[in-house]
Amino acid sequence: MSARPSLLSLIARLVVVAGVLFALVPLAIMLLMSFSSSEFVRFPPPGFSLRWYDSYLSQTDWMAATFRSLWLGTGVAAIAVLLGVPAAIAIDRMTPSWQKAALGVAVLPILLPPVVIAVAMYMTFTRLGLVGTPAGLVAGHLMLALPFVVLTSVAALRKLDPELTRAARSLGAGRTRILFTVTLPLIRPSILSGALLAFLTSFDELVIALFLGSPQLRTLPRRMWEGIRSEFDPTVAAASAMVVVATLLAALALQLLAHAARRRIRPS
Repeated sequence: MSARPSLLSLIARLVVVAGVLFALVPLAIMLLMSFSSSEFVRFPPPGFSLRWYDSYLSQTDWMAATFRSLWLGTGVAAIAVLLGVPAAIAIDRMTPSWQKAALGVAVLPILLPPVVIAVAMYMTFTRLGLVGTPAGLVAGHLMLALPFVVLTSVAALRKLDPELTRAARSLGAGRTRILFTVTLPLIRPSILSGALLAFLTSFDELVIALFLGSPQLRTLPRRMWEGIRSEFDPTVAAASAMVVVATLLAALALQLLAHAARRRIRPS
């Protein structure tokens, strides 16, 4: 009887290890290719060199695409916070039935394939003259990034101790003062987590950039996609490696923010 659970536990561990290797091995291969001395993408690399990192950092189009993705992600994250946090507060104050309906609408962009959203926005924005403009690209990325801020903020609001609000009211604080001195400071780590997720969603989005962008308005994912199609030299691998490292650092920051959020909103 004891052998069967141990066997199932071993199988479960092997499945987990296989899943981790399936995710990490391609990244490791890509990182090795970014240091290749070859003129073309090949594995294993014949030698090691930093020339492709220098190529990435010295080419104007790569740098322009990188900085465009950075400011786009930052702008999208800021707008997502400005819109998502009030929406989350409104959802939290709804009745349970309306909360479910509102959250269903909020998460819909995450559930739909990005190509469906991209096609719909392309058809709409073409009529409005927003295709190939910064405003159109921000709006398209915002559609996918906003749900993350709403969901993280709603989750934090649900875990808040209601006694804190009652105590503030008993001391004479109004709703606005409670919001800015009690509620928002307590859920700040969750808001920052949602903003970081919104930034990463925008920074990594390719499909929206292909439909709503233009050759003059290329983001880094679009530039990488074009590099794979037409050039396919290790510069793409170097750019990918830098994005992976930046994403890992962002994921670490997200974990720290989540840990801070759990400690901050945990009732004493």
